[in-house]
Amino acid sequence: MNTTTEAFVDDLRDGVGALPRNCESLQFEEPWQGRVFGMALALAEAKSYPWESFRQSLIATIGTWDKSHAPDDETWNYYEQWLSAFETLVLDRGLVTTEEIDRRTEEFRTRSRDEVI
Repeated sequence: MNTTTEAFVDDLRDGVGALPRNCESLQFEEPWQGRVFGMALALAEAKSYPWESFRQSLIATIGTWDKSHAPDDETWNYYEQWLSAFETLVLDRGLVTTEEIDRRTEEFRTRSRDEVI
């Protein structure tokens, strides 16, 4: 990680937007959560977008969710917000198309991506 993304990850230790942690290590309940986290960091480090652009997308996504849900809504999932913010950003930047996202999602959902051809 470069210094900018390290600083951002370090800043996400407290509050509602804090990254889920267990004994100070990042905690992912499902493999896709770690993958989307890694993709967002990797693309920022590759200069596909400034890290601040992702951060602002995440803030906006969480804000939108908060406005449409009760504070005690148990459907809250931090990494679903992370994924939504990431998808919005890469679509807005033209890094992928909606069709590509839909195709990859279906491949992972059906595990057809893992098939050897």
